[in-house]
Amino acid sequence: MPPLPVTPAPIIHLGPSLPRREAETLLPGGDFRPPVRRGDLYRERAQGGSVFVIIDGVFYQEHAISPRELIDVLRDGAWVVGASSMGALRAAECWPAGMVGVGAIYRLFRRGRLTSDDEVAVVFDPDGERPASLALVNVRHAVARALRRGHLTRPKAEALVRAAEETFYAERTWRTLLTRAGLGREKRLEQLLAGWDLKGDDARRVLRYVARQLAAHPALAHRPRRGDTDFATSEYTRERSHDALAGLDPSEARRTLARWHLVSGRYTRHALAIASTSPEVGLLERIQKKDPAARLLSVSLLQQEPGAPMRFVPSEAEQQGLTSLLSLRLAQRELWAVFMAHETLFADWLWQQLHLSGELDAELFRWRAIHEAASRARALGLAARPRDRYLAREEMAHAHGFDTWGRMERSAWMKPWWSFFLDYAETRALSRRMRDAL
Repeated sequence: MPPLPVTPAPIIHLGPSLPRREAETLLPGGDFRPPVRRGDLYRERAQGGSVFVIIDGVFYQEHAISPRELIDVLRDGAWVVGASSMGALRAAECWPAGMVGVGAIYRLFRRGRLTSDDEVAVVFDPDGERPASLALVNVRHAVARALRRGHLTRPKAEALVRAAEETFYAERTWRTLLTRAGLGREKRLEQLLAGWDLKGDDARRVLRYVARQLAAHPALAHRPRRGDTDFATSEYTRERSHDALAGLDPSEARRTLARWHLVSGRYTRHALAIASTSPEVGLLERIQKKDPAARLLSVSLLQQEPGAPMRFVPSEAEQQGLTSLLSLRLAQRELWAVFMAHETLFADWLWQQLHLSGELDAELFRWRAIHEAASRARALGLAARPRDRYLAREEMAHAHGFDTWGRMERSAWMKPWWSFFLDYAETRALSRRMRDAL
């Protein structure tokens, strides 16, 4: 008698949204793995995985899993479910291809109420178990609950949400937000707000949902591949069924895409990769030159850390870590000026980098979607609302590494090009207005 086939365990990509020990009780027998990265599902599907649950994934630390990878795995026959964080974001994008979304955050992304990965992004420790910052969507949820229950007045609630939107995602904590909102250090309120965790709730929901579905439909766990070839992960090998340029002249598209990256702030996703492979940029030398200024600034910032005593002396590890980060941030601002001054050269570098990483088509489509939506809004006579302009400007400021649009506006190194930023901010605001009108 032939041996019975082994049932592959569902693969769950989990990080800081829920403690692993609790997650294992909700989906017994699951194969729990770290936050998903680009290429993980290709490899896991090729190794026999059938059921994939995506909760957490990397955003800014490494390349995030792309919608293309998810669609390929879905078309190959896998069952993919997402919720809470990266899973909710990608499920809202890939549901037409068959990805299943679960939970409130997925529904908010699906309906267009949430649009940015900044809503769910957090910093987490190297083992991926504990969040070191606060997700914007959790702030919105907790503040709304506190408002409904009478723990916050509406002005205080609005101030808290505004502070969260204006704070860089890696720096969001309840203590920081309460201080910036002018609410002081209300320990009881901080503990109350921290008790509402929408990302954690959605992570529990999706694990219970998958457990129920596998119990009711055991065949879900056995989904053989529909193809026997390796997944194509590169633009060199993928069959092209569309024209991302949409008839644009390639040279003009390069220049336009480069300008969009530099003005919108998307260049930060690729600046270091470009600079590190272009010796003429002098990345290492620029970082080293910024070290003294960064060291002084790091001491000042650490001494201002909420809760630090008046004579707080940072440890060498704390100071060195922040110094390295600030040196990189200061050097990156210099890189922006270099790229802007040599825009044609940057356009070639960026095109090559996007081509090699497999992101070229996605970036072209994203750029076209924003500008075509803005053009359509103008044709219909739609005007950007104050909220559209606020969100567009804050999105740009955060992308460039500033807490707020006001701080970005006061930055001397951007003043010669400020008209470009104003023009794009209006375009982005109109694209948001058009999206809401659909």
